[in-house]
Amino acid sequence: MEQIQEVKQQTILVVGRHDYIVENISQILEPNGFNVFSATSDEDVLKILKGQEVDVLFIGGAVEPNSRFIYTSYLAENSAHTKYVEHYGGPATILSEIQGALSQ
Repeated sequence: MEQIQEVKQQTILVVGRHDYIVENISQILEPNGFNVFSATSDEDVLKILKGQEVDVLFIGGAVEPNSRFIYTSYLAENSAHTKYVEHYGGPATILSEIQGALSQ
């Protein structure tokens, strides 16, 4: 009998300051097979990171430098396997940025 291997769906946490931007990014990632969570506040980001295994933290351009520091410091101390992407461009580069982070 042949064994079926389960393929783990990659989990992405999308962080932004505007609901519509976070939703647009999620709509790009979900059809490409990613499991997407989203957050718009620092508290929500840390709550998700503490309670859910995340493969990539995708940080949108409107997120403040202090918040970026909080996230990356948390990852360095608690979840070194989680990659992060600091996104400043438009939607055309989102998938390639995620794929690049996952291949590192």
